[in-house]
Amino acid sequence: MKKKSYTTFAAIHLGSEMISMQIVEYRNMNKVKVIEQCNHRVKLGEETFKNKIIPFSMVSEICELLQGYKRLMSEYGVEECSVQATTAVREALNQVFLLDQIYIKTGLKVKVVDMPQEIYTKYTAIRQTLRSEGINGKDYGMLLMDISSGGLGITFVDDEKIKYQQNFHVGIIRIKESFNRNQRNGMQFNLALTEFLASTMGPVREALKDANIRYLILSGTETELLLQMLGLDTQAKVTRIKAEEFMELFNKVHKLNLPQIIKVFKIKESVAELVLPTILLYEQLLALVPTKEIIITADRFIDGIQLLHIGPKTDKEYAAELEKEQLSLIHNIGEHYNYDVKHAKQVERLALAMFDKLSKSHGMDEHCRTLVQATALLHDIGKYISMRSHSLYTYKLIMSTDILGFSDNDKKIVALASYYHANQLFENKAGSPEMEKELTPLVAKIAALVRLADAMDRSYQQKIKFCKVSIKDGTMLIEAKSKVDLTLEEWTFAGKATFFEEVYGLKAILERVSE
Repeated sequence: MKKKSYTTFAAIHLGSEMISMQIVEYRNMNKVKVIEQCNHRVKLGEETFKNKIIPFSMVSEICELLQGYKRLMSEYGVEECSVQATTAVREALNQVFLLDQIYIKTGLKVKVVDMPQEIYTKYTAIRQTLRSEGINGKDYGMLLMDISSGGLGITFVDDEKIKYQQNFHVGIIRIKESFNRNQRNGMQFNLALTEFLASTMGPVREALKDANIRYLILSGTETELLLQMLGLDTQAKVTRIKAEEFMELFNKVHKLNLPQIIKVFKIKESVAELVLPTILLYEQLLALVPTKEIIITADRFIDGIQLLHIGPKTDKEYAAELEKEQLSLIHNIGEHYNYDVKHAKQVERLALAMFDKLSKSHGMDEHCRTLVQATALLHDIGKYISMRSHSLYTYKLIMSTDILGFSDNDKKIVALASYYHANQLFENKAGSPEMEKELTPLVAKIAALVRLADAMDRSYQQKIKFCKVSIKDGTMLIEAKSKVDLTLEEWTFAGKATFFEEVYGLKAILERVSE
């Protein structure tokens, strides 16, 4: 029997308005064939945003639908599968019961992604589409705005680096459900909603005031409605529009009431109710940046699930590209808090030298490597607020920052490791952050590496130009090449090595080797 030359993968998305499945056959990220697509409209978002729960009747409907998807997966011989849920499930108070029911009735394990992960998943698909169109952000700026039913992600890319990223709980359906029907039908609704959105966008306007932006990239559920109202192809992968066309549409809609909107644009009342929040939100977004051209992409969250599943495992260059772009945002966060870039990069380099020798034998994967890098780069940002209590403020700053592609758990690991690189793990000092028991091993492993790497640059002079790490007979030996004296680094390293020995079960020795 001839061996299959492709793998069959299914991506399922439990969204706020749609439950979708896409089945593909792939060899690598450039050879992907879609063999099945299913979309079933639901009102998860309306229920969650209004009542904070998903009712039992809808839970049953979801499980029945997923059972049908599971049968299709079996028919197509699906070998790999990823089921992910976004805003509506994420915010439902009865989320745990829904996930349990889905698992019991279908055997499917649902991953509930946090907002920075959700925006990042879409972002990767959009960036791939833009590159295929020759729009890569090199030597110019692009502002990507992804609007979903419950959220808004704003990402500024300049010279292929992520320079700014913020996420807001300002989606179209969420806006609609924030006001009751009487308020929405009132004479002052336009003004109230405009002021509401303007106040929300204020910090973004300030952050981007000096940005040089060539393209405004729009994506999200309601872009299809926008294209329909503009009389354009709603199925096009990429649509380019002049800003004036947008403004003409905005001015037209402002003069219409709900019945007129239904008649003029030939849309249902349930859809027409979303028109005004959509138009006003886009108006506010366009007011943020003076741009002549707007690009709308048709990329969906499910496309990002597929890309992130296939791309990194079949293309090392793409995986490296993703890592580089993600780290560019972490560097930008560091710059915002005036981090010492040379020291941060030195700590990162030294920590990774140890990690790469230890990871395999201590159960740490590539994702852990990214968390080590993030910790090394951000471990000192709390000095922006307080030199005396910098590790505590580092923890607080990281926890209050969205990091594109990081889950809340990832962020907590980085924040805790940054705190414990300078504090004792089990001393229970007043004001120290709480740590879940299951996070302790990984936090300790990362903190121990960053603690030693930080000690190796105690003078902040980057004295060590190269180091060789070897492990033998229960000892990790670091041979550091340097032309200058390392007495301060050696003494600090010796004082910090005990924690490493407790965590890794290895003695740590730093030895200077002349260049």
